[in-house]
Amino acid sequence: MAKVHYLSKEDIMNHVLTFKTHNIVPFNNGDGKIWFTNKQLSILLEYKDESSITRIFNRNKDEFTNEMSGTVNLTESNENKELRYKKIRIYSVRGAHLIGMLSKTKVAKSLRKWLLDLAEKESQPANLALLDMEGLKSLTIGEMQNRLVAADKWSFDNFGRKGSDLMNLRKRHLNKIRKAEKTILALSQLRLPGFDDTPNGESQA
Repeated sequence: MAKVHYLSKEDIMNHVLTFKTHNIVPFNNGDGKIWFTNKQLSILLEYKDESSITRIFNRNKDEFTNEMSGTVNLTESNENKELRYKKIRIYSVRGAHLIGMLSKTKVAKSLRKWLLDLAEKESQPANLALLDMEGLKSLTIGEMQNRLVAADKWSFDNFGRKGSDLMNLRKRHLNKIRKAEKTILALSQLRLPGFDDTPNGESQA
């Protein structure tokens, strides 16, 4: 069963994303991630109405996963404080990007690039941000390598699909991963083998 969401003033004032001349407040799906509604995507892609987004989705629904799109039951009130209920479809940043890939409007290419940057900013804090050069230097060689492997796997799983604009992000990630590899290699050559693997940096007996 779809979840029921109530639009509040806090939701509306949450934060605004700006693409060209359009200001969009992401839909609050309660998971801390960015979601767009059919109507919002129709505005960003400059369609006359949201039915165009619905048609794109229906023609290609087999390409969307549950993490990319879903429906929610929305409850909102009008000026007379009367409640009305409706089911709407929402899209994650990746789902919105796929809609942009399938769209033929003049702004679709620009929107795809904007969404890629948005996807990177949304996901990076828990992944590639762990490859901060100064932060790496405080870790053991083994911990550095574990972070590198985890970041590479996350990047490949999310942005490694061939034939997609997502590959542009994968290339950017690889540049950062390669720099981290060089840093780890340089640091490992400066440290005594096995020293970093002892608890609290204590010398081996």
